[in-house]
Amino acid sequence: MPCFFQDNLTQHSFALSPEESKHIVKSLRLKEGDFIWITDGKGTLAKAALTGVSKENCTVEIIERDFHDISKKKQLHLAVAPTKNPDRMEWLVEKAVEIGVSKISFIICDRSERKHLDLNRLHRITIAALKQSQGTWLPEINMLTFQQFIDENKNDNADKFIAYCSDIENSIEISKIKYVHNNAIFIVGPEGDFTPHEVSLAVENGFQQIRLSEKILRTETAALYIACRFL
Repeated sequence: MPCFFQDNLTQHSFALSPEESKHIVKSLRLKEGDFIWITDGKGTLAKAALTGVSKENCTVEIIERDFHDISKKKQLHLAVAPTKNPDRMEWLVEKAVEIGVSKISFIICDRSERKHLDLNRLHRITIAALKQSQGTWLPEINMLTFQQFIDENKNDNADKFIAYCSDIENSIEISKIKYVHNNAIFIVGPEGDFTPHEVSLAVENGFQQIRLSEKILRTETAALYIACRFL
């Protein structure tokens, strides 16, 4: 069954958005009485029946609800320095949501090539990816400086790592990490890598240096590789 998004699933019956209604009628050609899935991005996945069908206003009735408790799952917070080409970050967001990443922070580093992203567009991409994968938790996406990121996460009760290419002797291979918690934070830098100052700042605030591969990975490849390894 196809999956749709509705940010409030507390009501028993309601109308879907015009955008979702148009997709139901024009793309999927569903009819009254057909069943669909609806996710709210807050843990609930509901089975619903179409009670009315039109291009601007499809109505549904909830048949059953299932809540997925995120506290019982691994939670991954990815922090990534955005690349010069924003398309690559959009691709990363889409795949990260499908895999099940909990939060994505775009961080502005000293060597960052890009210091702005369209967060509204990325939010729409997360919703589309959540529906595609029939996920239940919509990741939070934000953008902040490296210093702000460190300050906001230095006291988090999580395993914390920074991927750094230039200091192999003091970095542990990702395959040898011993996790203590069920949630983790990984930082991936720009293609010019982090500065020594940024690495020192991270380490001083509880982040451990890691290395991912003998090969040099693109930023988005490194982030997705981490997600696949952890989740």
